[in-house]
Amino acid sequence: MIAEDDKLSELVSAIEEVSSAPADFWQVTAIIESLGYTDRVIQQEFGFSDALSLGKYVYENHNFSLAAKVIKPKKKFWRNLLKEMQIFIEQFSQSFVFALPLLLILLLESLDVDNQSPLLPPELASLITLATMASLTISGGFVQMISRRGEFYLKLGEPIQARRVCLPIIYLGTATSIIVGLLGLWFGFYQGQFADEYLILAAVYYLVLSLLWMLLAAVGIQLRWCTPIIMLGLSGLFVLLRVWINLDALTAQIISMFATLLVVICLVGFGFGKDKKASQTTATKVPLPRLSALVYLLAPYFFYGIAYFSFIFGDRIVAGWAVNPASGLVFAIHADYQQAMDLALINFLLLVPFVEYLSYRFISYWFKNSKNLNVTKLAKFYRQLSYRYWLTVGLTVIFFSLCVTITFLLLKPESWSLQTNLQSLFGCLGYLFFVIGLLNSILLFSLNQAAMVVKSIIPALVLNLTLGYILANLINPDCAVIGLVTAAILFMLRSTHKVSQVMKQPDYIYYLAGY
Repeated sequence: MIAEDDKLSELVSAIEEVSSAPADFWQVTAIIESLGYTDRVIQQEFGFSDALSLGKYVYENHNFSLAAKVIKPKKKFWRNLLKEMQIFIEQFSQSFVFALPLLLILLLESLDVDNQSPLLPPELASLITLATMASLTISGGFVQMISRRGEFYLKLGEPIQARRVCLPIIYLGTATSIIVGLLGLWFGFYQGQFADEYLILAAVYYLVLSLLWMLLAAVGIQLRWCTPIIMLGLSGLFVLLRVWINLDALTAQIISMFATLLVVICLVGFGFGKDKKASQTTATKVPLPRLSALVYLLAPYFFYGIAYFSFIFGDRIVAGWAVNPASGLVFAIHADYQQAMDLALINFLLLVPFVEYLSYRFISYWFKNSKNLNVTKLAKFYRQLSYRYWLTVGLTVIFFSLCVTITFLLLKPESWSLQTNLQSLFGCLGYLFFVIGLLNSILLFSLNQAAMVVKSIIPALVLNLTLGYILANLINPDCAVIGLVTAAILFMLRSTHKVSQVMKQPDYIYYLAGY
């Protein structure tokens, strides 16, 4: 009997090497037969009449999933761990690198490096701030369209189609940025509140940044690891010019941006040029979808991209326009408010890549388990999804709390007043609520529910700008942060409700997503 048990254990081990979790006893029987066991051998060694009876016995009396965990080799565990770390680094780095420039600027300020050079005139400083926010807002919609549509074709193995779609979007985005820049110049010349050379410099700064954001999106879909490397290079060049060569912050930024723009243009030209040569050798061209279809598909992403950055900078915009006319400025943000919100923005930028990784794991779990879903398992699967969702939200809050603690200890100046500290904490709270809404948006986008995202963020953006503008003008410009917090709560609640709705019907939503 002991010999038969040993032989049976050896057989089970051999079966698990082929499949650690067989679907049914038929699969176990097929594996036994593929291992060369005939009915005669089975009768002699195990005492069963045939392979089918042995397969039923092994399947019903052996816990394959438990055994797979027990005999799983350590190499497989470390391989899975390394793979998970690679996924985390890839997901995290794609967004984290965009926090580096602002993080470096705040770090240099905390080290008193800025005292080595004269400060910018208030008029130019306000124009540069406005140009930066405008570049991100105007180009945000085009960046979303480039990323979504280009990645769609590249994952289908159609780089030529990606080029044919992305280049017109880049041209359209560039033309739009130029028109907006010219209108801004005309308005500035008409008002006569700023020196002409300041207006021209701000317009060039805005155009360079707008083009840079769109081209980085095009590079990111072709060469995924190029974007982090480029942003690291940009940050390193800025530090070199700022610390070692001792240039002022604006000059160092402009030189770094122009150098980065030239590199990105070359990379985009190389990538799309390679695809163009391939397209010339192709006998037939696959027609693109009609323009009306592209507009229908990409419109939600375009409006989301604009609303996303408008929401982030909405409080600063209304606070800047609420400046006292006696100061002689049309737009200006108080230095204390700017620093407080910069520190809050750093925590937001650190949290975004972490949330993108968590959303990736959540959607991967959803799609993986939806493949074997049936009606009897729907209720249980909904509870599992709800548990994982709230666990993801909890991890987001914990990580954000750690980030706020670390940044306040390392980057917050000791000279800040109680009011500035409260403003920064309110800004952090608003960005936390906004990030939870962003988590919901990523999940809804992954499920092909883009319209739900737009319906959630647009009302919140309107509330942000309206309430912030009223409070900034009636009470104090610093009260614009209240509009940010209130609107972020609205966005979080509406998007959470949408996610809860789709989780209640996971099979139908999985079908609509087209997977």
